[in-house]
Amino acid sequence: MQGLNELSFKALRLFVAVLDHGSFSEVARRESLAPSSISRQIQLMEQALGQQLLYRHTRAVSPTEAGRLLGHHARLMLEQLETAGQALQEQESEPSGLVRINAPMVFGQRHLSPWLGELCRRYPKLQLDIQQTDTYVDPLQDGTDLLFRIGVLNDSGMQARIFAPQRFRLAASPAYLARHGTPRHPDELANHQCLAYKGITGQQRWFFRRDQGDWTSYSVKGPITGNHADTLTHAAEQGLGLVVFPSWLIGEGLRAGTLQAVLTEYDVATTLEPQQIAALWPGSRRLSLKVRTVIDYFVECFGTVPYWDR
Repeated sequence: MQGLNELSFKALRLFVAVLDHGSFSEVARRESLAPSSISRQIQLMEQALGQQLLYRHTRAVSPTEAGRLLGHHARLMLEQLETAGQALQEQESEPSGLVRINAPMVFGQRHLSPWLGELCRRYPKLQLDIQQTDTYVDPLQDGTDLLFRIGVLNDSGMQARIFAPQRFRLAASPAYLARHGTPRHPDELANHQCLAYKGITGQQRWFFRRDQGDWTSYSVKGPITGNHADTLTHAAEQGLGLVVFPSWLIGEGLRAGTLQAVLTEYDVATTLEPQQIAALWPGSRRLSLKVRTVIDYFVECFGTVPYWDR
């Protein structure tokens, strides 16, 4: 079709973004353009192709059959262009360009932000766009290059670099243990104040095992439950009870002495599915030099045994 020769990669990129977000205004906001400019680009594409590509609704737009077909091929073309650009970039042998990162809120604050200064000094041609959210992110739709995630790795469409397993610790403040005593067996938790996390799936259960034996679950109670780990951690540091949280979250308190690990001869968990701390990227994408550099940098920072577990 002669009209295809008149389409630019920029127009195709904007068209795919409209398909992804279903809105001219949202794409315009992300691209710092006027919505009318985006609409005009699509109209020019439709004129060049002689096909209607979008249905316009009051609040959103949706693709016609021709729009879906063009969108499929446009994505392939843009991915090939990005791959070619990455290959040319890597010929310089110095990481450069924008790396779009998504990370959990608290983990990003605790274990990414302290290392960003050295990362930028070491690789001055890198640019970082760091978005922190605990909600699910589709990297293909959102345009994210690298996801830091904690949990069960079960997405076969993603590749992963595992930094470490997530390990949990039972802890309380020295003042609390001085007043109430230190439990020597999980059964004794029934007589203690326990500060349990409570989210949308309900209050967490605490699991314990010893010497690789079977896990035993315990329902616990105490003066405070909540859905914010930092709040419960601060409550524990003030002597209000015991908490079970990942070592990456309370490791600083354990090292500083504001918290003291309890029942250290037991494995502790809040779910029986093994959880990992990992960097993820789409399996369909070639791992670029700039993204690989960021991953390798944090592997170095965290260590073979991560510093929060030492």
